[in-house]
Amino acid sequence: MATQQENQHSESGNTTTLKQEEQLPHLYSKKLILVFSILFSTIFAAALMMSNLRAVGKEKARIQVLLFAFLYLLLTATVLQVFELPPNLTFIANVIGAAILNEYFWNNHMGRDLEYHKKGWLKPAGISLGIALIFFFLLLSL
Repeated sequence: MATQQENQHSESGNTTTLKQEEQLPHLYSKKLILVFSILFSTIFAAALMMSNLRAVGKEKARIQVLLFAFLYLLLTATVLQVFELPPNLTFIANVIGAAILNEYFWNNHMGRDLEYHKKGWLKPAGISLGIALIFFFLLLSL
């Protein structure tokens, strides 16, 4: 009889764990946000962060990320042009932008130790690549 009670307790514990697992949000990882920022720009990484914030119900933080991304883009472009810096320095700016997204926005609005399920990267990569190619071909046509 004790074994049966232990099994029921164990099963109910597993059920609770499974329910908790199912309730974990599906988010893009910090590493993916860094990769998107490097490959595309901080704007693309901010879109992933905004999706994450939507998944955890942080609407006000989403607006903050959007404002940060646009202001950061404008600041980076202005600094590069005013000081006539080489365009390859955008790589450094994008790494800094990703660090701000991950270390400030993620940690402050979602928590450093948040447990989550990782979302796939193919769909956002395809969309980002498509947008980047459109801009590339527009620049070539000028």
